[in-house]
Amino acid sequence: ETVDFYYFLTQTNFKLHLHTELTLGNLSKVIYFRQSISNMMQRKRAAGYGGGSGVRKNNPYHAGTPTRSFGRPKSTHGKKLYVLFFMLLLATMLGIYTSSFGTSKVTQTQTKTNGDSIVKNVGVKMDEHEHIIDHLSNPNGDAAVEAEKSQNEESNDSGKSEALSSTATTISTSTTSYISTREAIQSIKGEFYTRYGGKDEALAMLQRGILPASGGSSKPENDEKATRHTAERIIRAKNRKLIPISNEEQEELEEDGVGDGDGHHNQFVIAFGGYSVTVGRGNFYNQSYPFIMQNVLKPVFKSMGLELVVRNSAIGGIPSFPYGFCLPNFLGMDADVVSWDYGMNEGNGAEAFESYLRHSISTLPKRPMMIMLDTKARRVDMLKKYFDNGSLMDSIAVGRADVAVNKHILEKAESDRPEGFQKWDEWGGPKGSPGQSSWHPKYKEHEMIGWMIAIHFLDALEKVADILEVKDTNSSIDMDDAAHEKLVLLPKPESAVRTNGGAESPSHLLYGVPLDDEAADDSRWHMDPVSCRTSFLPNEHGGMTEIIASGLAEGVGDDLESRDDSQYNDGWVVDVGKVERDTKRKVKKHGGMGYIDMKNALYGIPGSGTLQLELPHEGPNHGHKHSKDTDMLASHWFDTLVFCEVNEKRGDNECKPDKDITYTVGGVEADVVQITSAAAYLNKSLCVNVSIPKDARVSLKEEDGAEENQLADHEKVYLKVDVTVTGEKVTRKDGACSISHIVWQSH
Repeated sequence: ETVDFYYFLTQTNFKLHLHTELTLGNLSKVIYFRQSISNMMQRKRAAGYGGGSGVRKNNPYHAGTPTRSFGRPKSTHGKKLYVLFFMLLLATMLGIYTSSFGTSKVTQTQTKTNGDSIVKNVGVKMDEHEHIIDHLSNPNGDAAVEAEKSQNEESNDSGKSEALSSTATTISTSTTSYISTREAIQSIKGEFYTRYGGKDEALAMLQRGILPASGGSSKPENDEKATRHTAERIIRAKNRKLIPISNEEQEELEEDGVGDGDGHHNQFVIAFGGYSVTVGRGNFYNQSYPFIMQNVLKPVFKSMGLELVVRNSAIGGIPSFPYGFCLPNFLGMDADVVSWDYGMNEGNGAEAFESYLRHSISTLPKRPMMIMLDTKARRVDMLKKYFDNGSLMDSIAVGRADVAVNKHILEKAESDRPEGFQKWDEWGGPKGSPGQSSWHPKYKEHEMIGWMIAIHFLDALEKVADILEVKDTNSSIDMDDAAHEKLVLLPKPESAVRTNGGAESPSHLLYGVPLDDEAADDSRWHMDPVSCRTSFLPNEHGGMTEIIASGLAEGVGDDLESRDDSQYNDGWVVDVGKVERDTKRKVKKHGGMGYIDMKNALYGIPGSGTLQLELPHEGPNHGHKHSKDTDMLASHWFDTLVFCEVNEKRGDNECKPDKDITYTVGGVEADVVQITSAAAYLNKSLCVNVSIPKDARVSLKEEDGAEENQLADHEKVYLKVDVTVTGEKVTRKDGACSISHIVWQSH
């Protein structure tokens, strides 16, 4: 029986790993294993093992003996396998279970844990830190590891492995698993070619409109790395089970083919930021290019059991900063891909974009892929530099119609144009809708941009199918955590950065600082954790009201209702500026058009009184006791404090935050300096740098079990900040003081 079973395993490229772990939950693995054997035997027969004659032609131990499928054990061989199955079943109940069946060419590294040798199959299991790794116990020590390595090499030489599996998530790799995926991909490509003038014309447009940081077709080896990196992102999302859902949601997702039946579902999240172009002004919100892309790609992700989640978090009329300080708030901590639209208002430079890049790779857990709607040379070059230094491997720049479209097509008569270029000059929204201006793309341009981004993703999705079916010639899955997690150490900025630029140029908040100021090698940088609270919408988390202790007026009505002085004299008011209110009222006349962005802010005048804030320390745990009086100084916990106002111009008499507001930080009045190196809109600087006074002190949040003046942990540390309008000439009519973003760094 041992000879029979060993021969079966070697012929089917299966390996059996056993290790002791007391769990009955893995009973299903045995059942899956038995079914996998059955399926594999059938495939091997079809390929010649057993053949049509019903004889094991290639088995020297059973020459001329009949073969059967795994039905009832009528033959001796079948009975032996059933005995084996029930032996495995009994072994599972005793705490011994199968942990891997694949011999796929997976990257293996050897580590030591409590004296035991562990093989890590990188890429097929998720541990408690969301890392996808598979730990296979090896009770026989290093010699067994070497023997297994040698055996794996022999197995891989004889043929490609048939399955990837793990104790956490089984990835189907049968050759029929991704037929629907490939069919969907080919169907979408065919429609793209038809829609945009045939294959040659459509691909030429795609080449002009999508500029990969990897170099594209001019550097195929780099392009392959980029495609594979995106594919790994998708596989990680497929293996991730993090999101609990209700029974009703589970039923809906299962109907769509993306639920897993155990109260969770897997998502791939693409979150778009930007200006009014990305919002879709002039068209309906759901006609904006992010949602066009979603509609094209959704069936492909669905065929893989993934839900594609697309967020359009763009806000009309804002710059990249202070938005870029608050990426987790706007785009979400779970974003696999993020973006920004640099098509308007921010010139040709790359300094602000580099800061945006550095915040995305250091604050968002998945170090997301970057999509930039812009093809300005300096910013495209910046993307390429971050590919070259290994920080972002799969970013792209996307061009609009003036870059991508063959202008001769648009010169043709309407009836002679391909479908994608017909009705090119028509808006998606009702005539007269706000935003129907020459600088905003019309519906068909949104459609074109969405299609181009979608087609770019198809290569990665096809690569996913290749990897999971082990059809890729390099079938190892590089799931190295370091390649897909936020960076603790950043590369040296490409922009010219003055590390001592002063309060008006806080480079430490924009780019970080060298790890060692004294070292000759300044290639390694870091950035202290950045926290943000904002009143702008849409907001995934971290709203402004979370940190308000007192001083906010209540019952002020709907956002679009006008406020009066009496309400402002009751406290700081949640309000919007005149231009924002007038614009949104026009939109409301057209049914709202689906837009969700709103530039809310806290507004105050001298009569509003003091707004009291409590900013939590959200940096790392200090890891030491705080028994000294100096340990309660604010500078021991906080680095930077920045307040930003709404980006709107209201005349020469409007509030000036650096002169008309007094900030009391930790009980001490703070110095204030206007930031001039970043966060400006239409030549108006929006943010002020509020100092952390040397005598300012933190406060402890009283919680059950915490003694007075005893610091139990860093989460109970808060910095109290009082904000008061002291400029006597500030009025609501001329322009009240406003606060839209509060940003701070903790250490």
